[in-house]
Amino acid sequence: MSLHVSIDFGTSSTCTVVSVGGAEPQVVVIDGQPLVPSAVFAAADGTLFVGHEAERQAAVDPARFEPHPKRRIDEGELLLGSTVLKVGDVIRAVLHRAVGEARRFAGGAAVDLLVLTHPADWGSVRAAELRQAAAGLGKEIVLVPEPVAAAVFHSAGNGLPDGGALAVLDLGGGTVDASVVRKQGASFQVLATKGEPNFGGADIDQLLLEHVGKLVGTADPDAWRKLVEGREMPDRRRRRVLRQDVRGAKETLSRHAYTDVPMPPPFADAHVTRADLEKLIAAPLAKAAELVPATLRDGQVQRNQLAGVFLVGGSSRIPMVARLIHERTGVVPATLDQPETVVARGALRAVRLDPGRSGGLAPTGAWAGGTTVRDYPLPGHQPTRGEAPSRPRPAVMTGDEPTRPVTKPPKLKRKRKAPWLVGAGVVALVAAAGAAALLLTGNRPQADPLVPAQQMAAYDYHFAYPGDWRPSGGDSTKFQTLVAPGDGPQGSLVAVEEGRLTFDTDGDRNRAVQLLRGEYEKSVAAGEKFSLFTPSTSFAGRDVVYYRETLPEATVEWYTLYKGQFKVSVGCKYGPQGKDDVVRACEQVVGSLGIG
Repeated sequence: MSLHVSIDFGTSSTCTVVSVGGAEPQVVVIDGQPLVPSAVFAAADGTLFVGHEAERQAAVDPARFEPHPKRRIDEGELLLGSTVLKVGDVIRAVLHRAVGEARRFAGGAAVDLLVLTHPADWGSVRAAELRQAAAGLGKEIVLVPEPVAAAVFHSAGNGLPDGGALAVLDLGGGTVDASVVRKQGASFQVLATKGEPNFGGADIDQLLLEHVGKLVGTADPDAWRKLVEGREMPDRRRRRVLRQDVRGAKETLSRHAYTDVPMPPPFADAHVTRADLEKLIAAPLAKAAELVPATLRDGQVQRNQLAGVFLVGGSSRIPMVARLIHERTGVVPATLDQPETVVARGALRAVRLDPGRSGGLAPTGAWAGGTTVRDYPLPGHQPTRGEAPSRPRPAVMTGDEPTRPVTKPPKLKRKRKAPWLVGAGVVALVAAAGAAALLLTGNRPQADPLVPAQQMAAYDYHFAYPGDWRPSGGDSTKFQTLVAPGDGPQGSLVAVEEGRLTFDTDGDRNRAVQLLRGEYEKSVAAGEKFSLFTPSTSFAGRDVVYYRETLPEATVEWYTLYKGQFKVSVGCKYGPQGKDDVVRACEQVVGSLGIG
């Protein structure tokens, strides 16, 4: 049984992925998390603690703690407490822990292939240091640049044309890196790379902590100073918990408009909002976003050559990131549901089936290893007419499926402008299709249990869709995502769109429904072919508003759901063929739809 392992050794955290016996790569969970801190603590007896264990030990003696050994790779030696250690030994401790957990996952099997990732701008000296640190941990060691690993992963899931370029923005815990990668046959070449080595998720945490201090610290400045600077053991422990809570608040603000940070006595809990956070990070994030167009210019990549922008790293979850990228490039970026795992997963995917890899360092500026990725046509996303940077967020793909061919997404053909039902100034409609007869009879086709579902999270909603379907673009001005069958009739699709009302629909759903009915009736009076408006019915186990639209070459079924101030409409479109497949997908989307 073969064991292939890839390690993304990051500035702040490390991700480990394994493939056992040629199976699909899986993330190794360490201490209950997909990431382990890259931190190391050197105990007085010579023991090196790694990850969460190191962070806990740091509360006892901070002088023996190194949170970011990757940043120290050029220094040769480190002084941790009274102990002098080689940087390579410190890095090896992190890699050894990751490999040990991977082997534990695989039942103790030896590592046949170890893939390590590194920044694209590392030269041969740094790469050799990393390779030396991993010596003996695997029978074969291969190094892959981080943006290449990300591009391979994106290409395997979404498709990347031969000769096409992908911009990769990696927002990690300690750094921000932008690169542009071109696919040429079976090789991926880094055309240009830029970075900001002094900004990352940890810096965002610090800015938010300082903001919390301004909110609560004025009541007792001495107590606040003792909390954030005190050297006594109780102060260190409280500070460690506080930093964890601040980091959690940052992550919550990526999904919600506000949250509270629990505070130790004598302070009151701090109320923070997404608007607060965006004010704090607007300037550094704008600088980070500017790296993308700057890298495209350096790589001499024209807009028509750009296949997409891919966001990786945990801080890419911040909604403002996607908005800034969209403003500067005109492209709505894509990301993953776990963006911090992309590089490790892509690195292993890139080399795991390549029989001709040399195991040596790649040529400068390029990675010449083989890949399972084939030559795909363009993904097909083009900016839609009227696309604006009002509130775009990245489309999210799961990337768990095996490498497969990608065809051009179906285009919605219309002879007239699509009719839109608008309530409280919010778009509620997009062309789609469905099964009214099935809705009324309850005789709906069931999803194939052998095809695993994929997950989509965008804007303020998330849903599951069939594993044999795929994302096919959307319109950020309508907060819209589209999914379509990978191999189905042209024009079949399911669309999901978000609208926001000015009142709470949980307490007054009837008002929301009446607004929608009013727009429906206006459209009917204008000659649009809408029918069967039903203010409350059950579909896929959900209470929905239902109506049908008849187009010249298709039927459209609409299902609208409400939660809080959100209204989400799901449109399901099919033509003369493919009805059952669309209804199956539509039921899965509506049944799994989460809002807010």
